[in-house]
Amino acid sequence: MSLCFALNHGVVTTPLAVATTLLPLETANFGNGLLYAVTLLSSLFLGAPTVSKLGAKGGLVFGMFFYCVYIGFFALALSSGDSTQLFFTIGSACGGLAAGVLWTAQGAYFGSSATQLSNSTGQTREEATAELSSQFAFYYLLLEVFSKIGFSGFQALDMQVSQIGFIYFAAGLLSLIGMTQVYEFRSESETPDPLSKALAAVSLWSDPALWLLAPTNLTFGFCAAYMNGFVNAKYAAQELGSEYVAFLGAVTALTAAVLAKAYGPLAAQMGKGPIIVTGAACAFAIPALTWQGCAGWGWLLLSLYLLQGSFRAVYESTNRATFSDFFPGAKSEGAFANCMLQSSLGFATCFFLQNSFSATQLSTIVLVLALSTPLGYFLATSLRSKESKAQ
Repeated sequence: MSLCFALNHGVVTTPLAVATTLLPLETANFGNGLLYAVTLLSSLFLGAPTVSKLGAKGGLVFGMFFYCVYIGFFALALSSGDSTQLFFTIGSACGGLAAGVLWTAQGAYFGSSATQLSNSTGQTREEATAELSSQFAFYYLLLEVFSKIGFSGFQALDMQVSQIGFIYFAAGLLSLIGMTQVYEFRSESETPDPLSKALAAVSLWSDPALWLLAPTNLTFGFCAAYMNGFVNAKYAAQELGSEYVAFLGAVTALTAAVLAKAYGPLAAQMGKGPIIVTGAACAFAIPALTWQGCAGWGWLLLSLYLLQGSFRAVYESTNRATFSDFFPGAKSEGAFANCMLQSSLGFATCFFLQNSFSATQLSTIVLVLALSTPLGYFLATSLRSKESKAQ
């Protein structure tokens, strides 16, 4: 499952990173913002019902199919002049539809895997989630590295970007076929009411812990959009050239893949708190370093992508494991839907604001969100501890 997911995710996130340098900037920012706005709605209302109806495996297949539609329309947008905005807008909407379901399904599949691993090996569930989260993050980030390096490599060979887009579309279809062959967890419980599943995410809103954990997701979404949109277009493309943007994204993904393997065992030994603090510190450093601009930095810009990679490793491994720990069992679908909803809100907000906000204003928002991340985590942990003692 991790390998198929990783290949599909890699070929999809690459267009997201290069869109602001290959398409008109306003078109790219609007499309990227639309993708995450639709993701927010999809996570809220469609993710849990779809996974409930089709199962975790079915939800993964559903999401990957619409991701293939997204990459297909991106290729069409690159190859057509007058219809670029129309194709990219339609594709972005399909990508948002896919993401809300796909990540909800991934959370359900992850939760079932962790429970079964724990029951089979005698590990605690917390140990199982720490182990599986680092493994999953490593594989899917590593394939993203290959996807982004491949895009830059094809550009270096003077291949037309529209042709590269169609190659990536074919790779997405290959991963989709592979996902239809993975193991399927079958539920022995009765089929729940579809309306209750549609409200699975909303049903957790009364739990303060959900909102105390939200800053990690909001910070990641806003900071990643800040990097993929503003930094790529205003700094990286100007300092190094647009052909290196995908490569810089690969540096972020590779850093995240390597560190995810390290953060998993560390979280199991030290607890997840110190790892969350580390990620927040990296997110804080990015706007702090870019506060005065990056003119003349050249390849020193790599430091920003290394910091983003470290924060992403925390988000993809430790943060997801934390959500699984706080909301196990039947709550997992709604919890991961909220996880995706929160990060999508951060992404969408940042992409939409980039056309009107200054660099200083965007940086200030990232700084504030980063500071709130460890505070929210420790308050959530304290709250759960008090609830457990009371029970």
